[in-house]
Amino acid sequence: MIKRILSSVIGIMIAFAGCIPSGAEAVQSAAPDGKAFEIIHIPYETEGDYDWRITIKARYKDTKEAITLSEVYDGRVYAAVPKENADREIEAFEAEQLDFTDYNDSDYEFYVFKDLSKTGVILGNDKGEALPFENITRAEATAMLMRLLGLENVPKANAVVNFEDVSKNDWFYSAVMSAYDCGIIEGDSGTSFSPNRNITREEFTVMAARAVQYAGLGYPGDNYMNVSDYDKISDWAKEAYAVLGDYVDTDEDDANPESPLRIIAPQKNATRYYVASLLHYIINFCTLYPSVLAEQYGFDKAMPVIDGSTSTYPFTQAVYGLLFANGQNHPSKPEKHSKSHASYQRLINGEADMIFASVYPASDILEMAEEKGVELELIPIAYDAMVFFTNADNSIEGLTSEQISSIYVNNAYKNWNEIGGPDALLYPYCRNNDSGSHAQMEKHFLKGSEIHTDIRAESTSKEMASILTDVIDAETSDPTGYALGYSIYYYYHNSDAVLGTKQYLKLLSIDGVQPNDSTIADGSYPLSNNTYVVLRKDTPKDAPARKMAEFMLTEAGQRCVEMAGFGRLKPRSDDVPSLD
Repeated sequence: MIKRILSSVIGIMIAFAGCIPSGAEAVQSAAPDGKAFEIIHIPYETEGDYDWRITIKARYKDTKEAITLSEVYDGRVYAAVPKENADREIEAFEAEQLDFTDYNDSDYEFYVFKDLSKTGVILGNDKGEALPFENITRAEATAMLMRLLGLENVPKANAVVNFEDVSKNDWFYSAVMSAYDCGIIEGDSGTSFSPNRNITREEFTVMAARAVQYAGLGYPGDNYMNVSDYDKISDWAKEAYAVLGDYVDTDEDDANPESPLRIIAPQKNATRYYVASLLHYIINFCTLYPSVLAEQYGFDKAMPVIDGSTSTYPFTQAVYGLLFANGQNHPSKPEKHSKSHASYQRLINGEADMIFASVYPASDILEMAEEKGVELELIPIAYDAMVFFTNADNSIEGLTSEQISSIYVNNAYKNWNEIGGPDALLYPYCRNNDSGSHAQMEKHFLKGSEIHTDIRAESTSKEMASILTDVIDAETSDPTGYALGYSIYYYYHNSDAVLGTKQYLKLLSIDGVQPNDSTIADGSYPLSNNTYVVLRKDTPKDAPARKMAEFMLTEAGQRCVEMAGFGRLKPRSDDVPSLD
């Protein structure tokens, strides 16, 4: 049995047209200079907690034509408009939705239809019906897509369309001409558009991806792999699914209720709601608007190439989230960090402009920098610390620095009772040598020595998260035994929601001082350190990376530190900018 399920983002109704022959290129941008749309804005102050984002839209002041790709953000009304309209004056208005005659409050799909009706993307038929579950034709879909872009009645002067089944008398003529000229649609053949044929899901997805890229919008770029029938997508459509990611609506095959499967069903006809759900996502999540702060620091023009350790990826996420509306889909935002060692290497080699680092560079990194004539500059932006932890059932409360050195350099103890703990076997775990945590071991404990070969051979955790799970899983009952591991304080705490660190593990005091926000901030905890923005010292003053280092020490930047789950370096200021 197949039944519909709601997508991860409630969608949007506006259909798409176009058939892509099997040999066609799936995703492309037809904009001749790569910038078909521009972002414009006017001031607009909001009051109260009302969701102005979905109520207030922009429109052209001269014609009162609504601009679908618009929203309230950071004290402004923003609009993404075709570049030929960038000089037209815009104004804010309160958009009103249509009341569809077939509305059913038990069908969540109508939320999307009502929202899209505010700017004329959804108009309903001559009876005022939305018809969310009916199939949609290629002509209907094309017209709705071009309404979304504001190009429905703007055929290009140089457009040449040889479709024998599209004439100037057809209601969809202008939309098809414009869509074809923009490279958003193709025909079934060179002479046939098939306007009345139903569009399939994968055809629509390709068209949607092309529209997003043509307009220069942001998109997640996820690999759409978490479905059971990914292999059923035609080769020419797979790139489009990768562009739009998990926001494409799916069905659920619940033939096995114990393990239902998500399915794309790419060759299935697209319903009006299927199309609407994805286009609603485009409006709400693919528009990239820079905040006032982004413009102040020039980040609307260029963001630095950022990398860093695994534990500092939340910094990158927080920065993009604070500086841009829908910053998670910004084309410059990395999908992940390269880890400590690799990110330092990329910085030295000029592949990254800056890194967020929770650790000082390891000895081999410093040697590499010296060999290549690169001087690194570390700018503290947050507090952090190295921490040691064991299983929660272990009665021991702390270790000394000398005991830790003896454990890891000499493999000196086999039982916790030798260092003040219970009668239980001791299982020390370590990190790989190219990890940031190992760099901390070098700094605080190894002093030119190496971790004992037996520990390295038997108990090396290759990933930052795995040392947490390895220590959790290492506890034994017959005989009784507890593990010991180390990581970074804020990473340890931020992992609790996913790994349950606070339930299964406990932090140990070092030299009699327990790690917490206060002891780390005042330096009384002996393994306290900073998190840094690291630059090449010759980075110009006006370079985006240098500007980012400056930004991270402002009140807004320190908010990013808190959003990332780290300890702020500077006291909180009462003058906190709002990006609501």
